Amino acid sequence: MKARHVALAAIATLGGIATVLVHAQQFKPEQLKYQRNPATGSEIAAVWGDGTKKEPFVTRVKYPAGFKSAPHSHPVDLQVTVLSGTLHFAEGTTFDESKLKEYPAGSFIFEKANVPHYQMAKSGPVVFQVSGSGPNAFNFVNPKDDPRKK
Repeated sequence: MKARHVALAAIATLGGIATVLVHAQQFKPEQLKYQRNPATGSEIAAVWGDGTKKEPFVTRVKYPAGFKSAPHSHPVDLQVTVLSGTLHFAEGTTFDESKLKEYPAGSFIFEKANVPHYQMAKSGPVVFQVSGSGPNAFNFVNPKDDPRKK
């Protein structure tokens, strides 16, 4: 009887792996379609999933040189990986350039839900990848900083 349960578990596991492999997605950077993010004015591309829905998602973000993201928070935990350039990041409710720390390509930042933070592409363009489980949103500390309301 135990052997039967082990065999059924193995089949179920292998079936799950086969399902994952059949539904795998692959992208090269040039295949991603970037669009303007109305919440920040940056450029974003959906890599996988939909950050506005209750599901896992992966998004790429591009900041041009000099770009500043005003203090804001998100309702979900986010994992950020810097892919190119140097992202300048700090936590806080007021944008204070002197508190920004440098995160070069390869760096990882964990953004805790509802913790205000701000970013800047101070020394050149930056591309980073954001992963999480939605629904995600941008909640600006100061509503006047929200580009969607201008």
